[in-house]
Amino acid sequence: MTSALSAPVRDNFRFLWIEASTQVAELRDALEQGSVDLARKVVDRSGYADNLKMRVRDGCITAIMQMPKSSPDALMLRAVESIAIDLGRLTRLCRECVAQYETLEHVPRRKRRHHAALLAYVEQGLQLIEQATDEADTSTAVKAIKVKTKIDEDYKQLIRACNADLTKRKDPTVVIASIFMAQRIEEMGTIIQDMGDAIISANMGQQLTADRYRSLSATVKRLRGNRKAGDITIEPLAQTRSGSAISGVADIGADDDSYIAVFKDGKRRKLKEERQKVDRWNAIYPGLAPKILSFHKKQDQAALLIEHLPGLTFEKILLQEDPALLDEALKELKKTLRAVWRKTHAEKPIAAQYMTQLAKRMDAVYDIHANFKDDGCVIAGHSVLSFDDLIKACAAREAKLKNPYTVHIHGDFNFDNIIYDDETRSIRFIDLHRSTDMDFLQDVSVFMVSGYRLQALDAERRRRVHYVISDFYGFARRFALKAGDDTFQLRLALGLARSFATSTRFILDQSLARSMMTRARFLLERVVASDPRKPQDFTAPIEDLFID
Repeated sequence: MTSALSAPVRDNFRFLWIEASTQVAELRDALEQGSVDLARKVVDRSGYADNLKMRVRDGCITAIMQMPKSSPDALMLRAVESIAIDLGRLTRLCRECVAQYETLEHVPRRKRRHHAALLAYVEQGLQLIEQATDEADTSTAVKAIKVKTKIDEDYKQLIRACNADLTKRKDPTVVIASIFMAQRIEEMGTIIQDMGDAIISANMGQQLTADRYRSLSATVKRLRGNRKAGDITIEPLAQTRSGSAISGVADIGADDDSYIAVFKDGKRRKLKEERQKVDRWNAIYPGLAPKILSFHKKQDQAALLIEHLPGLTFEKILLQEDPALLDEALKELKKTLRAVWRKTHAEKPIAAQYMTQLAKRMDAVYDIHANFKDDGCVIAGHSVLSFDDLIKACAAREAKLKNPYTVHIHGDFNFDNIIYDDETRSIRFIDLHRSTDMDFLQDVSVFMVSGYRLQALDAERRRRVHYVISDFYGFARRFALKAGDDTFQLRLALGLARSFATSTRFILDQSLARSMMTRARFLLERVVASDPRKPQDFTAPIEDLFID
């Protein structure tokens, strides 16, 4: 890994390694020998390590600025810079240990050896990290990180012994100093872990912790027998709001976007739930959802390896592809949805509670757009409700609505969660973690607002967006009419208001966010002004909302 460094940076990096390792070794020797003078040598050389760290850091930054951000050399330089900063942190912790050691000078040697043993593990970890850095060896970096487990185990034993000593000593000063030193050495273990993660990330081409690497290795091995994670490369695709990371997995040397699978890791509960929902989709409509290729779990974390679906997202087709392909994709989408809705249609109504959903998300909206919060006002003797009061008024109206049936919905039906493969003329769905049996208008409203959020600037793309929204609205309306759904329009207005308003928490463009919030208010005011005795007479103002 260091072979690509310039000679000055490489030399300074090497000197920094030697200096940090020497300070740890001398601190360990001082503890074993009971020599304060030897320990003070660590403090005397503090400026040298800091100077080396800054030289390496400045050299890396200068080199990074002269190359593409995602190039392998840039990733390697960032890892070296990060490790240099970590080595600087390590030497600072050594100096802090020396400050505590002066209190421990007269402590029995056998007790000082507990701290020395911890430092021996740190030395072992540093040696492995150095080897992993020189050889760009991910497996050695993982071994180094495992050293932290040994440090943590011995650290806990030492702290338990110190706590027992506190009850026996009249003067707790020595015990407190012992605890403080142990804490500093335990932090060194965390630094070794951070350095190992930096090496793994540089080698794999994206930010990757040892835990994520082990999960990836386990899932890939299950997919391809003895295949190791080192035989493949991964590329970041997305980061979900729940904290899961999503990456494309490809063979080393494969063409761009030639993924063999999608790797997703995060909280075990959420990924287990997603796995179950994907299985449900494949039971309902085989082939619509991607296959789960592998599932790996460890404690509260888990990882999924999911089939990578060929084709283009509906969003990309709409914005970039030929109009004929858009018509084809839209036709297949409606055909697929019609089949799913008919197959899963159930006379077990579950209220979507659009206003309850909206109310729960408004604090997050106000965190991003504080100016959206209002207290209402009176204009020419006419009371204008605040947005929160509008939600409450519409919630009371919604509670009286009868939702006649449910279908199985996607739950996050944005354009980029729909894949169309023109070779097989098939629609596929991704990101199905919110799928459930619900009012089909939840998906309809999300889909329509997804189109509005694109904010296509040129006339042709705006025409295409409006065409898709209008056509899809007509399709949903016809489905509702055949199902005898006479409150379709009112529920759609509530669903659209919910989607317009809640989407603003992901939008920093003030003009777009304000436009969407205005549309949400417009819809809620229309609902409040309508006749509560005749919900079937309400008409959603679709053209006013979407057509220029």
